[in-house]
Amino acid sequence: MTSTEQTQVDWWRGVAELLAHGLAHGARKAQRAHISIADETFNILARIPLTRPVSEPVRSVHHGIAGLSYGVVATLATGLALVCEQEGSTGRS
Repeated sequence: MTSTEQTQVDWWRGVAELLAHGLAHGARKAQRAHISIADETFNILARIPLTRPVSEPVRSVHHGIAGLSYGVVATLATGLALVCEQEGSTGRS
């Protein structure tokens, strides 16, 4: 591979790593926003006598699923960033 080709590969690898880190960070931010917005609704439901008995269990399930979903995205994106970083450091001669 020529030095120009290697530079292009390194550039694209860097772009992929940057995007992966951004996706991981964005997933964590979106999770916090999602949970915060959902808590507003669940807090209202907890004040209504008819919905109070089920609001907490539903909140727990909702938060668990949301945490799992956003966590998987963040973990996969972080893994991709690490792969890009390792490939970048091992790919250079």
